[in-house]
Amino acid sequence: MASEDNKDKIVETALRMFNERGLKGATMDDIASELRMSKRTLYEAFAGKEELLTECLNLVQKHTNERHRQAHQRSGEPLLVAMYMLRTNALFIHKYRRLIEETERYYPEIHHRFLSAHTDGLREKMQYGMDFVRKQGYLRADADIDVAIDFFCALTQHKRLAKVGDRDDCIRRINEMCFTYLRGLMNTETLARYDSKVGQFEQVMHDLEEESEK
Repeated sequence: MASEDNKDKIVETALRMFNERGLKGATMDDIASELRMSKRTLYEAFAGKEELLTECLNLVQKHTNERHRQAHQRSGEPLLVAMYMLRTNALFIHKYRRLIEETERYYPEIHHRFLSAHTDGLREKMQYGMDFVRKQGYLRADADIDVAIDFFCALTQHKRLAKVGDRDDCIRRINEMCFTYLRGLMNTETLARYDSKVGQFEQVMHDLEEESEK
């Protein structure tokens, strides 16, 4: 029986290899060779490629959740946390776009489960965040939270956005779409407050991203 530490190492290695080489380009033999372990040991940890792929996608979601947690710890500003969550989800879809696209092509059932769990997780967090923001009196009285959450969930999974080659350009596009939409939901007082802090928001989000890449 493989240890949990050993399993974690396998999943991290497989995630990198699947995303760099593709699902067909990284075989179980390749992964075992990269880890300098026998194929038998690898199969003792994971029954096959589908099980390993599922755990790789779970790790992507775990990384996303950890980034959300960091944002909450770093700032009590709900608008910043909401924007950072949206950026984080979109960037992870962008970072692992090859893995996600090929999972959809070759393993549609696994892709469906991952996307459903990813969307449900984001929707739950966004619902909590938007409800909190509304209770603080930040939004217009007629702002439709449900429509906003639908928009944000769809945006973070947008395939056109995922195909943007340059990460900085991807961030620029996310900012433009998310910030513009959020501004439309804010009341006049909150809009003035947001505009006065936008530079601070950007710096905190930049720092969080830099820390996560270390």
